[in-house]
Amino acid sequence: MLEKFRSVGRSSFLTTASLSVALVWGCSSPVVTPTGAPLSPEACVVDAPQSDAIFLIGDTGAPELPWEDTAELVDPVLLNLHDDVREYVARLGKQRVAVVFLGDNVYWDGVPPDGHRKRRRAERILEAQIAASDPARAVFVLGNHDWDVEGPEGWDRALAQRGFLQKFAPRVMMRPVAGCAGPDHVDIGEYLRFVFLDPIGLGHLHDHPDQHKQYCPDRTVEEAVFDLAAEFDHPEGRNVVLALHHPLITAGPHGGHFTWRQHIFPLTDFWPWAWFPLPVIGSIYPVSRQLGITSTDMSDKVYQRIITTIYRATRPDVPAVFVAGHEHSLQVHRDILGAYYLVSGSGSQTSRVVRADTSMFAEATKGYMRLDVYDDGALEIDVLALRDRKHAESVFSHCLATGPPSDRRGRREMRPE
Repeated sequence: MLEKFRSVGRSSFLTTASLSVALVWGCSSPVVTPTGAPLSPEACVVDAPQSDAIFLIGDTGAPELPWEDTAELVDPVLLNLHDDVREYVARLGKQRVAVVFLGDNVYWDGVPPDGHRKRRRAERILEAQIAASDPARAVFVLGNHDWDVEGPEGWDRALAQRGFLQKFAPRVMMRPVAGCAGPDHVDIGEYLRFVFLDPIGLGHLHDHPDQHKQYCPDRTVEEAVFDLAAEFDHPEGRNVVLALHHPLITAGPHGGHFTWRQHIFPLTDFWPWAWFPLPVIGSIYPVSRQLGITSTDMSDKVYQRIITTIYRATRPDVPAVFVAGHEHSLQVHRDILGAYYLVSGSGSQTSRVVRADTSMFAEATKGYMRLDVYDDGALEIDVLALRDRKHAESVFSHCLATGPPSDRRGRREMRPE
């Protein structure tokens, strides 16, 4: 019998969910290892006009705020985002522009309940992000910090963020609805579909199905996984983007990538000024993370099972793009099957990043990304970085799809027995 939710450990959400998911997919085909074959940056060659623009920004939970409790935007990243959003709304119309916030919307432990001494600060952080997306549509995804770092108050804090953001509906929405596992999708224009998934919500669904269904769709973990596969079976002529907080590929520390600095000067990861040499002893920190000491790293067995589950639910050519935050950098990767992986998690802070086999672009700079959709279905990514802390400039662009995918509605729909 599982313990009560408030007494479970920090990694239990994903642990229990992954055990159930592993049973569902135990007889599935093996996972394709995402390595190699990156392409050089190349713009889409199109004659059609642009139809839609979607901004991708993650880990915006620690923005600069004005000293007084006002609605003024002062954070450089959010100010640039706001300017870009208004420019594209003027060009395309506000129904054709969206901003997707990829989780960790409030550092460090999500939105506390009403009356809590940190409640107003959390509200101001969310208000700044909402203001930066105005007047476009905004979609918020939950991250591990929004779930109280997967701690015992995670469910309540997810619902608290949900309740606050509902005040700004319908322009502002959460997908999946906060606390829920998903999958859930949002269509943008005629040629693009975002599918949203929350692995921590999936764990809560497994641990507390009765509590979960009070606020979320009534489905089991197995049904959620089969629903995810069904999303990829029926894209209805749209390029599909799978969006979640945790990346499936990353060239940063969450992916086990560390440099000599972490072995010799490990304290600089916590305090940039702490250049105190700790040879040998300092290696304990990066090595332990590479061995899976934390559930937030890809080396963790639970994290690996979630990735395996997602891959086994996908198809060779669906989704075309995976997007995530979590890692505090800007990254573009491509796997051997041609799928793209976008990591946009430097909304309010940065961490180191290296060049991996799959890397097309990787830079530890604050910024965000923009997906451009054209009337012929072509899809292009543009990476925008604030290298001088003042102005966002395009530093990388690439054509992700030259048109819409072929119709797949004739495929057999997979459902649980």
